[in-house]
Amino acid sequence: MKDIPFLNRINTRLTLLILTVVAVLALATVVLVVRGFNFAQQGVVALAQGEVADPEALANLSAIIRSTLINLVAIFLFTLMGAAVFSRTLLTEPIAQLVRGTRELTSGNLGVTLSVTSRSELGLLAENFNAMSVALAEARDLLEQRVQERTSDLRALLELSNSTALSLELLPLLDKILERLKAALGPRSAIVLEAMPDGSLNRLATHGSPLPEDLAPSSYAIESRRPRVLKRDSGRLALPLVVRERVMGVLLLEHGDPTFFGPSRVRLATAFANQVAVALENTSLYEQALEKAAYDERQHLARELHDSVSQALYAILLGTHTAQRQADRAPEKAKEALAYVESLAQAGIAEMRALIFELRPESLQEEGLVGVLRKQLDALESRHQLETSFRMMDEPELPFGSKQVLFRVAQESLHNIVKHARATHVHVELLPAGNDLQLVVRDDGVGFDTATAQAAPGHLGLTSMRERMAAVAGSLAIESQPAGGTTVTARLPLPAEAAS
Repeated sequence: MKDIPFLNRINTRLTLLILTVVAVLALATVVLVVRGFNFAQQGVVALAQGEVADPEALANLSAIIRSTLINLVAIFLFTLMGAAVFSRTLLTEPIAQLVRGTRELTSGNLGVTLSVTSRSELGLLAENFNAMSVALAEARDLLEQRVQERTSDLRALLELSNSTALSLELLPLLDKILERLKAALGPRSAIVLEAMPDGSLNRLATHGSPLPEDLAPSSYAIESRRPRVLKRDSGRLALPLVVRERVMGVLLLEHGDPTFFGPSRVRLATAFANQVAVALENTSLYEQALEKAAYDERQHLARELHDSVSQALYAILLGTHTAQRQADRAPEKAKEALAYVESLAQAGIAEMRALIFELRPESLQEEGLVGVLRKQLDALESRHQLETSFRMMDEPELPFGSKQVLFRVAQESLHNIVKHARATHVHVELLPAGNDLQLVVRDDGVGFDTATAQAAPGHLGLTSMRERMAAVAGSLAIESQPAGGTTVTARLPLPAEAAS
C-alpha cells in the first residue's frame, strides 16, 4: 500500500466520491430549506400583520420548491451515474481483465500481459500479474532449454553406452568418450589415468590442452572413491573410475572457471566417468577372456594331439623300429610292419586335417555349411570308426552368423556322441521344414535322461546350444532315453526368399 499514492488508492477515491455526493445533497437540501424558510417567514409575518398573502409570492414559492426538488433529483441521478462510471472504470473492468488473464495463464498461455489503466491497487495487481506471467514464461523457456540439454546429454550417454558395449578397441573408444564429454561440459583439459598394480597411474588418453604439471600422473594419488574438486580456485575435478568396488583409475578435468563444477555438472561428469570405467573393465575382461580361450584351446589341442596324433606317431616309431629289425631276417614281416606304419601315417594325417579344420573357422565361410558338415562326418569315420549317413539340401541361403550357430550345434552334438554316447552309427540331416531349416543329429548310443541332463556331467553344453539357437530366433529340441539313442533337432527360420 505504501507504493500507491494516497489519492490513487481505491478506498480514498470511494471516500471522496461518497463525501462529494453527501456534500452536494446536503448543499441542495440546505438551499431548499433556507429558501423555503425565507418564504415561510414572509408569509407568517404577513399573517401576523393581518395582511392577505400575495398569490404571486405563493406561486414563486411553489416554483422554487419544484425547481429545487428537480435539481436535487438531477444531482442525485448524476451522482449515481458518476458512481457507476467510477466503479466500472476503477473496479469492474480491471477485475474482469484479471479474471481473463488468470484463465489464460491457467490454460498454459504463459507470458500473457494485462493493460495497466490506473495506478490504484488493481493497477499494481495488474503490474505484478504481468511480471509473474513473464517470469513464468522465462522459467518455462529455461526449463525447456535445460530439458533439451539434459536430453542431449542422455542421448550422448546412451550412444556411448552402446559404443562401450560393442567396441573392444580401448583408445579410440576413450577418445570418443572424451569428445562427447567436451561437447557436453566443455572442459579445457581431460585426461584418463589407469591404475597400475604397483599403485602408479598410467596416462591412457588426453583431450584438449595439456594439463598442468601439478596434475601429472606422478603427482596424483587416488585417495577417495568419490568425485573431488581439486583446488576450488582452479576449476579442477578428479573423478575415480570405479567398477564393482574396484578403482580402475581416475578421470581428471580442468575448466577455466573456478566455480564451474557445481553439483549438476559433477553428476554429469560422473556419468561420463562411469562410461570410461566400463570401457576399461570391458577391455580387461576381453583380454582375460582371450587369455582363457587361448589357454582352453591349447589344452584342447594338447589333449587331442596326445590322444590321437601323439599316439599315432609313437606307434609309427615302434612300427619303423620293428621293420628295421626284421628287414634282413624276415622281409615279409618287415613289409607288414611298413604297411602298418603307412596306415598309421594316413590316420595321423587324417587326424591332423581334422584338427586343422577345427582350428580354421573360416572354412565355414569358404566351403559352406553343407561342406563343413560332411567333413565333420568324414572326420568321425576316420578318427573314431563310426558309421555315418546324411541327407542334405543344397547350400542354404542364410546369414553367416546363422550358419555358424548351426555348425556349432552340430559340432557340439557330434562331440557329445564321441565322448558319451558309445554309438556305432550317426545320421545327420539338413533339410527345409516348412518355413524353417531343420538340422537333425541322431545316434544309436546309450542315451540319457533328459530330465536330469542339465545337471549331469558331460551335458553342460546343452545349455550353450539352446542359448546359441535363441540368439538367432531358433529353437532346439532334444529327445533321448536310456539305451534308446539321442536325437537333437535345431530349427531356424528361413528368409522369406529362401522359404518360397
